[in-house]
Amino acid sequence: MSLVVIAFLVSIAAGGFGALVGIGGGLIIVPVLTVLLGVPIKTAIAASLIGVIATSMSASAHYLDSGIADRRLGLLLLLATAAGGITGGLLGSVIDGRVLALLFGTLLVFVAVQMIRQRAALPAPVPHDDPEGGFVSSYIEPSDGSEVSYRARRLQAGAAVSFAAGNVSGLLGVGGGVINVPTMNLAMGVPIRVATTTSTFMLGPTAAASALLYFSAGVLDPVLAGPVALGVFIGARIGARMSSRVSQGALRVAFIAVALIFAMQMFFRAITG
Repeated sequence: MSLVVIAFLVSIAAGGFGALVGIGGGLIIVPVLTVLLGVPIKTAIAASLIGVIATSMSASAHYLDSGIADRRLGLLLLLATAAGGITGGLLGSVIDGRVLALLFGTLLVFVAVQMIRQRAALPAPVPHDDPEGGFVSSYIEPSDGSEVSYRARRLQAGAAVSFAAGNVSGLLGVGGGVINVPTMNLAMGVPIRVATTTSTFMLGPTAAASALLYFSAGVLDPVLAGPVALGVFIGARIGARMSSRVSQGALRVAFIAVALIFAMQMFFRAITG
């Protein structure tokens, strides 16, 4: 019973933070379940994927209704992330986890450094005849009521990276947002607030594709996954409501901190196995 209660309480916090920065709750849930509570890693990943689905279901409706999440961009990238989620779940048993952890930790450090170097200013409106292609969209910035225009560029490259993000989601149970958010923001020119909310919209179907594989393998524990999903659902609703009160600069700092923490976890996993 204590395991269930702790998992539920941790999942509330994980769901709230995951909804704010668009990464799902697995970043917190998996380490807590495995390191602190002694849950087998595959069981923790399976429960985390259920929590990621709950995060997406709980928060994305609010983001879509408010017009901040980019539905068109999300659906485009979702095809790639869902496919990656399936292959990630299939490859999880054959890829050396330490090698994957080392490479992924290195990638996260690189992304964090790039986001630190990038200017925090909002992007200027992009002309409709931009030679890089993509499509123009806009949203109302909730912190000051201004209209922000942007062009989502490099769609093919973004889809390719999203496929890799889906693989990471299936392999580690953390959601693909930790890759999708900086990709949309840095490579595709999407504002950080739109990137985080659109990533949240994409998380659910991606995690569902992977969760089915873990369920078929018999490692999904419903006694554990149930309270995790409920806690994440509650936390994600709270996080979605709080997102309009958080500035883009704060979102950027939060994501950088998360990326660095996750990188340290990956390096530790690579060393210890």
